[in-house]
Amino acid sequence: MRKKFLKNGIIAMMAVCGLAFVSCSEDNDEGMKSYKLTVSYSLPSDVEASNVEELKLILGSTAKNDTLSLDANPKEIELPQGQYKVTVTGKVADEAKAYLSGSTSVDLYANTPVTVNLQKVMQSSLIFKTIHNSGSKQYYMHESYFEIVNNSDEVQYLDNLILTAPTGNQQTANAWQANGYEDLYACGQGSVVAFPGNGHDYPLQPGESVLIANDATNHKLAYGEDASQAADYASCPDLSNADWEIYLDYNANDVDYDAPNLKTIFYNNQYMFAFGLGVSGRSYVLAKLPEGMTPEAYAALESSVMYEPGTSSTTMTYLVIPSKYVLDAVDIYDPETENHYPTFLPQDDATGVKGNPMYSAKCIRRKVTKIENGRPYYQDTNNSAADFLRDQPLTPGETPTSVDE
Repeated sequence: MRKKFLKNGIIAMMAVCGLAFVSCSEDNDEGMKSYKLTVSYSLPSDVEASNVEELKLILGSTAKNDTLSLDANPKEIELPQGQYKVTVTGKVADEAKAYLSGSTSVDLYANTPVTVNLQKVMQSSLIFKTIHNSGSKQYYMHESYFEIVNNSDEVQYLDNLILTAPTGNQQTANAWQANGYEDLYACGQGSVVAFPGNGHDYPLQPGESVLIANDATNHKLAYGEDASQAADYASCPDLSNADWEIYLDYNANDVDYDAPNLKTIFYNNQYMFAFGLGVSGRSYVLAKLPEGMTPEAYAALESSVMYEPGTSSTTMTYLVIPSKYVLDAVDIYDPETENHYPTFLPQDDATGVKGNPMYSAKCIRRKVTKIENGRPYYQDTNNSAADFLRDQPLTPGETPTSVDE
């Protein structure tokens, strides 16, 4: 259940001897006085108190840090005198990548009130690491793949994460953009898929990635019994080790290989035989719905499905996903054209990235900015042109070992 907080909340905590900051044996040296610290916070003007969750208070001193969960009940903090950094963090409930953060410093040598002004910060925890959509063998469309990485320092959950490819020709405004729906992304040119789970079934540790295959098989061997074609498939990736597969259960021609399946939550073309086709360019989205809303329930809402605006067409519907639900968006466009019309709002992807040539057996990979204890951290500025490298070899499931200059 979502917690509700006052617009200006008073936060206080009564410390006990077992709390790290007020250890009776370590902090309360003889002659050291303790004082009450009352912490208040203020929200940005565009954030409603009822739309805030996961508020935490982080108290820092020269020696220790302690993180405390917050609720709406006023409490008091009694701490040994000294200097403290007071940080408050939280999450905007209905915006996938909107967080709240603010901090201030305080000299605690008397009972002291302090106010932390929270700012909205846009950051994504789950992002695309690698996308291969350009193909490896002419007219062979089954070996595309995606890698998703947890780029944060906390455990994230894949449960109900949506993967989709919005409509649009990337050279002119699409029907939604042309008719005033710039913040809605129309999805379903084929299908919209999502991870299964009930909320905490599929954890992804900090720095870990998952590999999602259109078809989870070794595509180097797709020539079957005709060995004369082996060389034609030699550049295709081996996806038999994929963590997940996009199996289109509504299409009788799709094959269910030996990998857990993402679930199809929407489709508008039963003849589409693979997910997110677009060897000359395509855009992709990771989206997360508000807590308590499942992808199936969202797709069943009348307000979530639209016909193409500005036309009289009633033959094909699309699942529309608002920008505020987007965790990550990558606009990959045709490398042969300079006439690129953005698929996304700048807040989701400021500049698209040129794709690789068709059937080049190359992918795009996100840049590595640093490596700590063997773990890569990836660049994420919501600008694909700056964040991704083109012309990268197909190495599904592998972890980069060096920083990209």
